Amino acid sequence: MSAELEDYFTMADVNLSINLLLDVQETTSHRIRKYGYGDGYEVIAADGINTRMTEYAVVTEPIQGSGNQNQLQRRLDRVCKGDYFLTTLTPLVTDQRRYRVKDSTYTRKLLPASDSIQYSFTLIEAYAYA
Repeated sequence: MSAELEDYFTMADVNLSINLLLDVQETTSHRIRKYGYGDGYEVIAADGINTRMTEYAVVTEPIQGSGNQNQLQRRLDRVCKGDYFLTTLTPLVTDQRRYRVKDSTYTRKLLPASDSIQYSFTLIEAYAYA
C-alpha cells in the first residue's frame, strides 16, 4: 500500500488521512429559522448557538492498483456508516477537526486510460469554529 493510503483509520476516534486530494471545494452556510406571516413579513433568527455549517466537496487523485482501491473503498464504507472521523484538510484547514461523510455516500469514477479509480465525496464538519 502506498504511503498516502497508510493509516487512514484507527478505531475509537476514526482517523482519516487525506493526502490524496486533487480538488477540495468549501461551502459555508448558517442554520436559521424563518417565520413567515400572511402579509409577507418574515422573521429570521439564528438556530442555536453554533449555526455555522461547513461542507467540503473532495475529489481524490486517481488511485492505481486494485489493492489500494479496495482498501480505500473499505475504509470509506466504514466511515459512511455515520461515524465521525478526524482529519486535516490542508491547506484549507490547518488543524485536525471532526467530519462525517454527507448522506453516507461516495462516488467511484473509473479512469480506464490510466487503469485507476478516483473517489469523490462531501464532508460535513461536525462543528465549526466561529
